[in-house]
Amino acid sequence: MSISLILEGGGTRGAYTAGVLDVFAENNIFFPDTYGVSAGACNALSYISKQKKRNYRIFTEYASDKRYMSVSSLLKTGSIFGFDFIFGELANELLPFDYGEFFKSSMNIFAGTTDCETGKPVFFSKEDMKDDFTAVMASSSLPLVSHIVSFRGKHLLDGGVTAPIPIDYAIDNGSRKNVVVLTREKDYYKTKSDAPKFVLQRKYKNYPALVKAMMERAEVYNTEKKRCYSEQEKGNAFVIEPSQPVTVGRYCTKPDKLEQLYQLGVEDAKNKLIDLRRFIALNNF
Repeated sequence: MSISLILEGGGTRGAYTAGVLDVFAENNIFFPDTYGVSAGACNALSYISKQKKRNYRIFTEYASDKRYMSVSSLLKTGSIFGFDFIFGELANELLPFDYGEFFKSSMNIFAGTTDCETGKPVFFSKEDMKDDFTAVMASSSLPLVSHIVSFRGKHLLDGGVTAPIPIDYAIDNGSRKNVVVLTREKDYYKTKSDAPKFVLQRKYKNYPALVKAMMERAEVYNTEKKRCYSEQEKGNAFVIEPSQPVTVGRYCTKPDKLEQLYQLGVEDAKNKLIDLRRFIALNNF
């Protein structure tokens, strides 16, 4: 029985996940399948390519770069994230991504997106990334501040809308044991949708199923988070979450704040390392 890794999104709160994954890599802890959405999917790329500290440098050196993320980009291009820069100059020149290691690795990735027409989650594997990382870009394209991405005949947005913590998909895909990395503390639960319904209806008038999904986002998030802990109580999951309340927003550009969040991820992962190894030893057969 193999164990899968599940990564929540959360924009720049993904700095926490970057810290956790670097501890995993330092201790040679890898998983055959990783399920990630948004920042979780982005973090998974460097984890699978075994480029320790690459995600750390992205968050602490480039999150404040206007080419990476800015209001000016949103006003000029319609997207708050500079995906051309992120998957172009950043990935190819500034912090070169090891495509060779990524594609030769036996580890697979399932990047979650949301189908705008159906309002349902759609996941793409490494096989869908052979030409480019459009699937990961779609997974990270947040509603209202990003363009809808066309890929494989579908119109896609952020996977965090419909599968914010993709434990349901992983289990449905056959993963019975899972390690889950969250980017919010244990007692955090969403209380409302991210935007008023009339704003969403105006912006996405051609996608009523997407609007419905976004209005139900809080409920979906809370249900998936509760399942993570339910599975943990059954011995089927191991959850790592921030040990302190996270005050960093999804659009944080302050290097010191992101550094602190990364270090919290490192500390929390190290503190749970013995128990994690025990969970892996008991279930990895």
